Amino acid sequence: MATTGKIRSNAIGVWIANTSDTIAGGTYGDVAGEDTVFELVACSTSGTFSGSRELIEATSKDNDGAREILTGGLTWSIQCEGLIEYGLAGTVQGSSDVFDMWDNKTKVRVAWSTGANGDTLYYGDAYVTSYEETAGLNEVASFSATFEGDGLINKKIIDTTNATFNDNND
Repeated sequence: MATTGKIRSNAIGVWIANTSDTIAGGTYGDVAGEDTVFELVACSTSGTFSGSRELIEATSKDNDGAREILTGGLTWSIQCEGLIEYGLAGTVQGSSDVFDMWDNKTKVRVAWSTGANGDTLYYGDAYVTSYEETAGLNEVASFSATFEGDGLINKKIIDTTNATFNDNND
């Protein structure tokens, strides 16, 4: 059931798909006929989805110098921050997994959503272009990562018959 009313920010998260071969095919770009499983990035504390469009200056003397623009390329990114917890089990996507994605230059399917059936899902393929860990005195160690989009960002309404969203709380 779709989330109604104002959405608490704790409900929205950064999700990573279970396969690296999710480039063509089914509803979420997954392998046709297979269920795509999105895993919530474990121990995350905040996230941001950003999109922008390049502008091409098209001002000329023909329009008396009034600014005119054309739209250019689209770029998008998803940032995630969280707490470091080593030794997470199973398919959980923790800080060390995100580090490996960055270190190995792995293209991943990343998503921004609540994961609830009927809610909006933004997703696409991306690379981790920055990764940072911080450990201050008397603080919990944390990490931050930026996923830079490689190609289009997609917008769909979640249909949980075509995808599973595992928040790792089961």
